[in-house]
Amino acid sequence: MAASPISSTSVALTALMKLKGVGRRGALRIVHGPIPDGDAREIIADRAMRAKLPESELFNAWDRAEVELENTKAGGIKFYSFHDEGYPERLRNIPDPPAVLYVKGELSGLHAAKCLAVVGTREPTSYGEAVARKSAATAAEAGFTIVSGLAHGCDTMGHEGCLDAHGVGIAVMAHGLDKVYPAANRGLATRLLENGGCLVSEYPLGVTPMRTAFAERDRIQSGLSDAVLVVETDVKGGTMHTVRFSREQRRMLACIDHPAKWKHEDKTKGNQMMIAERWARGIADGPALTQFLKEIEKVEPSIEPAPEKPKNDDPQTSMAF
Repeated sequence: MAASPISSTSVALTALMKLKGVGRRGALRIVHGPIPDGDAREIIADRAMRAKLPESELFNAWDRAEVELENTKAGGIKFYSFHDEGYPERLRNIPDPPAVLYVKGELSGLHAAKCLAVVGTREPTSYGEAVARKSAATAAEAGFTIVSGLAHGCDTMGHEGCLDAHGVGIAVMAHGLDKVYPAANRGLATRLLENGGCLVSEYPLGVTPMRTAFAERDRIQSGLSDAVLVVETDVKGGTMHTVRFSREQRRMLACIDHPAKWKHEDKTKGNQMMIAERWARGIADGPALTQFLKEIEKVEPSIEPAPEKPKNDDPQTSMAF
């Protein structure tokens, strides 16, 4: 059976984003709908000229885009332009969607009925680590796909909790899918893929992590989700990018409301601020989390949460989840 051809719409968007000064928004303004395969190159060249883009550079970029996407496909990585069937519907409706989304692994999580982002600082408290893992497991048991960024700390624990419950996880990467960053989480990424999850990125193969890309990928984390649960963050932490995007995208937002003994920690100050400012609902225990999950799906969950495991007697990590 012959492989399906690469859509001209994907080639056009990829080519345009290779031109100096053209980002995803500019490319989507030019490619504002599906492009017919037969004369796509000429159509885009005409539009590019009207946008005062150099035709010769476009044709060179087009050739490079075709080779790049063929290599991507050969590497077992799928990709969907904003206008292609298969592009996640949740992302279509955010203010700044990816023009092209690359996917490694199974696609089901991207189209799941219920998705929850579990995010937080790379340096959580021991309480935060335990709550991230337990909260993600509880949500996965209730049928939620778990979205996070594969970073150290809360993201890692959220993915681990998802796997504890045999759930489906999505890791949003800030680089091309030919590598996994951080390297320490390569094994975790493999386990997510083996369990029916996927890695996604808006960056083509070969793109290495850049500082700005981590903030940009946060809009995809919230965009792929129905709600965002912040485990721990300080007031100016990187997690606050995801918080800002979740508010812009009108996603439900909650954060862990720590016991008093943890509220002196800097990594809980952002949580306290969000609760005080009424940006987010405070989640103080397992029942509060279960209620929040019910409200996300707007119906009673079809899967009963698993019984709680015995609480850890260590006073540093015991919790009401």
